[in-house]
Amino acid sequence: MTQQPVPTVRFGTSWSTQFRFTQAIGRGLSELKRIDATVHVLRPGGVSALADRTIDVVFSKWVVNEHRYSGRGIFAGEKPDDWLRTIAWLPQEDRFLFAMAPWTGIESFEQLVAEKPVLHMAGSGAEVVLREYGFSYADIEQWGGSVSHMDHTARAAKARYDAGRLDAFWGDGSAYDFSAWPWVGSRGYRFLDISEEVMQRLEAKGLRRQVTPAGFVPGVDRTLTALDDSHIVLTCRADLDDELAYLLAKAIDDNKRDIELTSIQIDYDNGEAGGLPMIRPTYWSSLTGPIGRQWDEGITGAPLHDGARRYYQEQGYL
Repeated sequence: MTQQPVPTVRFGTSWSTQFRFTQAIGRGLSELKRIDATVHVLRPGGVSALADRTIDVVFSKWVVNEHRYSGRGIFAGEKPDDWLRTIAWLPQEDRFLFAMAPWTGIESFEQLVAEKPVLHMAGSGAEVVLREYGFSYADIEQWGGSVSHMDHTARAAKARYDAGRLDAFWGDGSAYDFSAWPWVGSRGYRFLDISEEVMQRLEAKGLRRQVTPAGFVPGVDRTLTALDDSHIVLTCRADLDDELAYLLAKAIDDNKRDIELTSIQIDYDNGEAGGLPMIRPTYWSSLTGPIGRQWDEGITGAPLHDGARRYYQEQGYL
């Protein structure tokens, strides 16, 4: 009897939670069919690896998918990527935050541009916002400052703070992110708001606003208009094997709780936040809610793969 070849799938991942998602989805997939799966470590921007067929599936964001599929927006290529398809989206309410140390006296982007202060900054991201205000991260360095990476933990923030190198902390502000945001917020850091005029210009570029309510973390003392960076989408090509796309959709649907639990990570607060006990476990997840309606094309940014669509239709979801 001729032995059937074992199908293969190449997952692209670029950060720790994506490895966890891959692990959970892979477990579910292995219960449905024998498949040889490999994981490829990518730089940010994994859809490019999907485009050149280095990988078969990748975790992307709705905004990247929407721009690349439509051919319109800051992430679009020279022409629409009409081959782009999706399997499911995973909930991650996210936005970019811009926190300024109290001793800088900076309370707005407009003031920052006018004064051009020397800032030793942790983090980066959302340079499109800076450009709308007429400056860049390179400009901050030209003004005599510095821009460098910092882990999103209270421990890392405290070390930079104690060294006098935390004039600003900018970057990804997921609702269940690391502990750095509440740590700086509780020490008087001021969170910058995006003006309505600038936000409308960003929306004209295909981006979305994220309303961040007062009290989101300490230091957010008013409702902020922020740049949205929400939701993780398992993304593929239209020519991905139909059965594999079907099974990926089923594996996610059958194992939603396992994916949610696998995404949880633990760290330890060694007194950075103050109070007792001195050592407390802290838990966080890149998911900000339960997985549901993962077939919603209003969130995936690109159409569902035919195989995934067939699964959802059979279940009565579509």
